[in-house]
Order: sequence, then C-alpha cells, then structure tokens
Amino acid sequence: MTTLSDINELRLSGFNHIDALISEGPDWNFVGRTAPFYIQYTFSISTGNEAGQGGQTAFSPAQQAATRTALAYLREVTGIWFIETSNGGTAQIHLASINIPGDDVTGLSSWNTTYTPPRSGTTVSDYSVQAYVYLDNVEFRTPNADLTPGGSGYETLLHELGHTLGLKHPFEGDIKLPYEDDHTGNTLMSYDSVGGPYSTYGQYDIAAFNWIYGGDGLGGQYGAGGRMDYLTGSNDAERISGSADSERLEGAGGDDVIDGLGGVDEASYIGARANYDITKIEAGYVVRDRVGDEGQDVLVNIESLVFADGKVFFAYESLVQALYVGYFGRAADYSGMRSFQQQLGALHAPEDVRGLAAAYSQDAGLHALIDSFAVSAESAALYPGATTTFINALYQNVFGRAPDAGGLAFWSHAIDSGGLSRANASLSVMAGALDNKTAQGVLDAKLVNNKLIVASGFTLMIDTPQEIAGYGSAAAAASVRAMLGAVTASTDLIAYQTTIGATLKSMTGPAKAMANVEYGDPIVHVDLIGIGHQPWEQTLV
Repeated sequence: MTTLSDINELRLSGFNHIDALISEGPDWNFVGRTAPFYIQYTFSISTGNEAGQGGQTAFSPAQQAATRTALAYLREVTGIWFIETSNGGTAQIHLASINIPGDDVTGLSSWNTTYTPPRSGTTVSDYSVQAYVYLDNVEFRTPNADLTPGGSGYETLLHELGHTLGLKHPFEGDIKLPYEDDHTGNTLMSYDSVGGPYSTYGQYDIAAFNWIYGGDGLGGQYGAGGRMDYLTGSNDAERISGSADSERLEGAGGDDVIDGLGGVDEASYIGARANYDITKIEAGYVVRDRVGDEGQDVLVNIESLVFADGKVFFAYESLVQALYVGYFGRAADYSGMRSFQQQLGALHAPEDVRGLAAAYSQDAGLHALIDSFAVSAESAALYPGATTTFINALYQNVFGRAPDAGGLAFWSHAIDSGGLSRANASLSVMAGALDNKTAQGVLDAKLVNNKLIVASGFTLMIDTPQEIAGYGSAAAAASVRAMLGAVTASTDLIAYQTTIGATLKSMTGPAKAMANVEYGDPIVHVDLIGIGHQPWEQTLV
C-alpha cells in the first residue's frame, strides 16, 4: 500500500552525510507493492521517449555493455533487480545520448511521477515513475563514447544513475555537506573532483543508498518502505546511535561505538563471520575486523550481528551462558547456544537470571526447559549426592568456594522442605548472589559476571567447523571447566582472552591471532544520532 505521505514526504535519517544526498524522488520503493520487484530499463529510442525531448541517439553496443556493467554493480549496492527490455513503452528507465545544452554539461537525468489522487483516504493505487538518463554526444562526445569502468565517461554514468535512484548534489537544498567533505572521494554526486575517475560509488553514496533501499532491493525488509531503517556511518571513527525503533546499523570503517538504543537492532558487517573476532565485555561486545578495514567497534544495545554468510544472535546469549555455567560448569557449545536461544525466544522468556528463576514455577515451558538442564547426565555427574553435598558442589562450581554455614543451611532447607527443586537451585543460587549486597555477595556477583563474560568470549570465538567439532568431547568440556574455574572476581577480562584462545587451541589445533581489544570509547570525530523517520518539506526547484 502506497500513501500520499510515502510520495510527498522526504525521509531523512538525521545523518548529515546521508541526508545531504537524499533528493525528493523518484520514490522507486513505492512503485507497486506486489512481487516481482524490479525496474525495467531500455536503450530503445523508438518508443517511450521523454515528452518534449528530441534528438536522441541510441547508445552504441559498447556503451550498452558498459551500462549493463554499471547496473549489475548497482544491483550489488542496492539489491535492486534491473531488467532490460527492448520495449520503450514498458520501460521505466530510458538511456540515450543527446546534445545537452551548455558547454560544461556532460550528463543529465530527469524523471517524472504520476498517480491519481485518491478521492478519499490517503492510499494511492497507481503510482508510477519514468526516468531518463542522457549522456552528451557533442561537447563530451569522446569521453562519453567510452564508458569503460575507470574512465570519466563511466563516472558520469554512475553520477546520472545516482540521480535516477534518488541522490542529489551535496551542495543543493537545505541540507548540504560541509565544504571540506564535498568531493568525489566521498560521493560521486559532488562537482569537486578529488582523485578518480572512479568506478565505484563513494562511502557517502553507499550510506545514502542503504538508507533508501536497505541493500535488499525494492519491497525488502530494510530501507524506505521496509520494516527497519538502515543507518551507515563513514570511514571515520564515530559514535553511531540508533533510535527507539529497530534498525540496522553499520559502522563502515574506523573504530566506532555503535549503540542501538531501543528496539531490536542489528550491526552489519560486509565480510564473512570468520573474518571477525567477537569479544564479550561488560558494556556489550567488541567486534574487530581481522582481515579488512572495518576497524574495531564497541556494540551496545545490539541484539544481533549480520555477516555476509549469516547471523550471530545476542538475544538470550548471557542467559544461556548462565544456564550452562550453573548446570554444566562450562561455556555453551555453538549448537547448544543457538538451540537454547531459539527455545527461550519462542517461550518469550525473561532475559535475566532473576526473571528466569522467578518464572520457573509459573511457566510450564520454561519449567521443562530448565529441568532439561538439571536432569541431564552431565549435570547429574557434576552435582551428585545428598542435599548438602549438592549445595557444596554447586557453590564450588559457581562461586569457586564452599558455602558459608548460613548459606548452606538456607539452601539445604529450601530444597529439603520442597520449597525449591534441585532443578531450579542453580538459577536460584545465582540469582540470590546477584541480589546479595554484603561484601561476600558483591564478590560473588562480580565472579559470576566475570565467568559469564569469559564463557561468552569462548563461545563467540567458535566460528569454524573444526572448532565446533573440537568442543564436543568430555575432555574438551573438562578443559573449559578448568578455564572458568581459574576466573576470579578480579580477573582482567581483556588479558584473559589469551587463556580463552589457548583453551580453544588445545582442542582444535592452531589458534587464530587473539584480538587486541581496547573497549574504552574510541576517539570520536562525529556523533551520528539516528532520529528515525523525519519529514522534510521540499524546497528544491
């Protein structure tokens, strides 16, 4: 469903390097709302020509081939499918050469939209777009005749296609790039050439395309008209904040702090999962690009990571580690983490230890899930014997010490009286430690927190089939228990990354280089605060 506001309001991101490139149209996202979602283009000059425009000459075979290359590249950037047709009457983008008025104009893009204003309501049923890309064939005939990537003609073609897909010059309108940023090294929509000719769009162009189309084309999940906005930073070190809505956030280059704030947010990376180190810290997570130039990001309030070959989910990640540490004394394995995250999500479980312990007696599904940990052979072997033996083993496993007399008496009575089951004991003891404000309670809570962070770091380091298989034996589980058993309330969690890596290496062979994690805020050049959908009254003429 397309509405008048979809067409008449310009959606802005709140990010200057994006909004300085966003034009008032054409709004391809709203051309039809049923599959298939694609744009047809043509080189035909016999039909479908722009009203009032004459003198078109057809692109040569070489120009057509280069244009197909450019559109294939645009598909990689935007996710939009471009379908060639010889019928100009059905095409939406028309490409041709003309003598463009003026001695200094090498290319031109124009477009128009049509729809029938609704008689009632705001829904538009017949929105359509026609766009025209022209290259000059007189003053700039020679460079435009050669559209080979790497030449000035190809850069001109990308510039005009950028206009066709909704980008404007960064020096026009109410929102402009700062003078020092307005050059072709950042955006091909600039008139100030620095370097080049370029065969790819600049970092600001990519960020603007992500905002408009979301990288998954027309009718996708992201971008204008989708379910999630896509906010992209630049190559500088930045603090990038989302909004109360759910968003996809991408730092691009530099060492960034990325805060999703509200909603269910994703952080996006262009490489494969194995190219990155993911480290759990108290504030959130650190992601470091080991092979590319995306830098090192501190992530806060981010629920998942999107890589070229899949996702890593953070929802319930700490809670699953609490279950594994509490009932098995070890970090979660790769498959177990994903399985229990999905099960907890399906049950809409609380996301903290206290909440889960409290929900145990109220929710049959959570009751059964927690019992599956407690009655497992692995847990039974770790916690054998009478109640006092059980409590002693539980304290040693979770806190690395024997229980004090009062704690032993309290928890033993709770179990023996029937007020607490052994199945829920590990969660309840852990939750109790988090609420204990005595000196010992504070130390216990810090120790539990450190163990969970180390456990998370270990599981997040598992990202190859060899590592997944390596952490599958009783000996490997014992090795990880020993690693967690050495954690104290004062453990330096960053330095302990070396121990985590060595533990993984012992069961899988050669280890990857450990991340050199610095999780204080990086030097921040710019604060980029996403403020959600922003309407803008059109002022361009």
